[in-house]
Amino acid sequence: MDSYTQSIRGTGSVAEVIAIYDDHCTTYEKMICEEGKYKGPFILVEAVTKEVPECRRKEVRVLDVAAGTGMVGVALAQKGFTNLDALEPSEGMLKCLRSKNVYTNTFHEYVGQGHTNVPQGCYDLVFAVGGMGYNHIPFTGVLEFVRFAKPGGLVMICMRHDEEDYLTKLNEYMNSLEEQQLWKKVFSTPIKDYLIGTDGILFVYQVL
Repeated sequence: MDSYTQSIRGTGSVAEVIAIYDDHCTTYEKMICEEGKYKGPFILVEAVTKEVPECRRKEVRVLDVAAGTGMVGVALAQKGFTNLDALEPSEGMLKCLRSKNVYTNTFHEYVGQGHTNVPQGCYDLVFAVGGMGYNHIPFTGVLEFVRFAKPGGLVMICMRHDEEDYLTKLNEYMNSLEEQQLWKKVFSTPIKDYLIGTDGILFVYQVL
């Protein structure tokens, strides 16, 4: 694990994590993605393109949660997606994201502190890659994902697999939402070497 990732994981609060992202926004992609260190965005894009046929990509409305510098949005735009919105708590990251001109609407907000200003019930696809974990989006934040999506819409979560306590609580909470018939699990799959030798997991749910 490199020093940048260690600094993120060792930070004590969400505000401090956001400050680190602000400080590194212009070098983030080079630091974290060079030499294939971070496979999460590419795995997510592959999963999205498998779920959404090419004939529908111009019409589906997509929300990228914890969108960072917009790497996933750029890749999806190259695959034919044209209706992309982004939510990101770091102003520095959001500035980099906006410069890429692939997102229609951007929201400078943090998921996990109550309702946001993101429109509810209107997205065909809501996803987060790298945003779930300690000092990032709390596991209860997935309820907002459900609210963002329209009935029948998909929610995808791509994340690291080594934060066992967080992952246990997340799984329990996601199961509780399924028991409440708010969504149903489509599938989950492990990811080898998701981030710098750390394995990950992809969850896919459909909102009811």
